[in-house]
Amino acid sequence: MFTGLIEEVGTVLSAEKHPDGVRFVIGCSRILADMKRGDSIAVNGACQTVEVFDAASFTIFSIPETLAVTNFSELLPGTRVNLERALKLGDRIGGHLVQGHVEGTAEILRVERGKGLDIIIRYDSAYIIPKGSVTLNGISLTVMEKISPDTFRVQIIPETEMNTNIGDWKAGSRVNIEVDYIIKSLDYVRLNQAR
Repeated sequence: MFTGLIEEVGTVLSAEKHPDGVRFVIGCSRILADMKRGDSIAVNGACQTVEVFDAASFTIFSIPETLAVTNFSELLPGTRVNLERALKLGDRIGGHLVQGHVEGTAEILRVERGKGLDIIIRYDSAYIIPKGSVTLNGISLTVMEKISPDTFRVQIIPETEMNTNIGDWKAGSRVNIEVDYIIKSLDYVRLNQAR
């Protein structure tokens, strides 16, 4: 479980393809402080397991299912990725509860700078609601506006832009998305009770 508050932006150092997945080495510093083998790390919002680590990087192995539903197939050496360690019991939840179970990728339609940084995103989901929570590339964000059934808007504060990979997003970028699982769970229960 995560909160969607990015702790560090790391850099993909290598992406080694294997018949059954891709092994990524990700350079970082801050989150290595108390890292252990087997730890869960959200990489662009996808929960991954640390295989090994050293003083400057850690390694994960992404299976075909992860590669199919995330933007990991686009992670080349030099790509910046958002990183967050798993939530510890008793920690504050500053964002919202995030599972790290990416359900797909959303398309950035526009990045507009005016009174703030507005980002228009295309993703068709009944679970994206105005003032609800959504996770994009691991970042906990508030849906400012549902523009149409398949587009919505988020507004980014300077602190979030400065401490995430949002600055790399542009029209056409694909970002990992996880909609609020509490809303999805309630709907699942409602639908099953109606049967």
